[in-house]
Amino acid sequence: MLSNINISHICLTIYLTVRSAEIFGQATLNGANRPLEKSFVANLGNEHTLSAGTANTHQRPTAPDNDKMNLYFLSGLGADKRVFSKLELDDRFAVHYIDWIEPLKKESITDYAGRLVSQIDTTRPFQLVGLSFGGIVASELAHIVHPEQIVIISSTPTGVPVSKFYQGLTKFLLLSPFAAPFLKSTNTFTYKFFGADTPELKSLLKSILHDTDSRFLKWALVRMGSWKRQDNLENLYHIHGTADKLIPIKMVKPDVSIDGAGHLMVYAQAKQISDILNKKLSDNWVTTPNH
Repeated sequence: MLSNINISHICLTIYLTVRSAEIFGQATLNGANRPLEKSFVANLGNEHTLSAGTANTHQRPTAPDNDKMNLYFLSGLGADKRVFSKLELDDRFAVHYIDWIEPLKKESITDYAGRLVSQIDTTRPFQLVGLSFGGIVASELAHIVHPEQIVIISSTPTGVPVSKFYQGLTKFLLLSPFAAPFLKSTNTFTYKFFGADTPELKSLLKSILHDTDSRFLKWALVRMGSWKRQDNLENLYHIHGTADKLIPIKMVKPDVSIDGAGHLMVYAQAKQISDILNKKLSDNWVTTPNH
């Protein structure tokens, strides 16, 4: 008997296939204009940087504040600090946003995380906060740089069981030049699974997906399907929404759940998330030596 997870994967695969066919048909009807092909060629020419929207929003202070605990935030797939913009964190924290960099060909999440270490000041105590895919990368980073604590939001601390058939089919679909335009599009399907149920959330999601680098998005989706981590980190704290459709709560065991919250709860329920973060991060800060 198929598990609920595999059934959802099959449904998603069917949907992707149908939507890819629709996009292909639309591209054919457009004839000489070929907007999708132009978009794909443009992405191929952008080999060394992620989206301009992402690159321009991640500005970290050059001089460290030695009286504050460093917090390093990792956003979701290709997103930037806009998703964290409504959080209200105590001024005892020095907040930094880690920039996504271009993944190397066939690079694992572990190796990719290793190349992000240069953005972290490991000479002082610090904590990591990862959202969605950023939580997965933060988990890998934690094995390399050993933060005081890691908090993941709308994410998973371990790999999700996915069949080899689905992994191969997903990789095949994502290699299609029509996959990127679909994955970056906003429609009823994406709004539903991201929990974007208000005009503000829909506008935010549309803007983020538009600015997301296509190749980074496809690389991350493939790597998430083959992520093998099995054990939770001892110093990991997990916050999750009960209405998250991208990572259903029945697939994870969070430390605290937010009733009725979806995948974008860090923005939609920012006040509640802020209160949880301030308490949990402050508790850890108090126990850090010399503070």
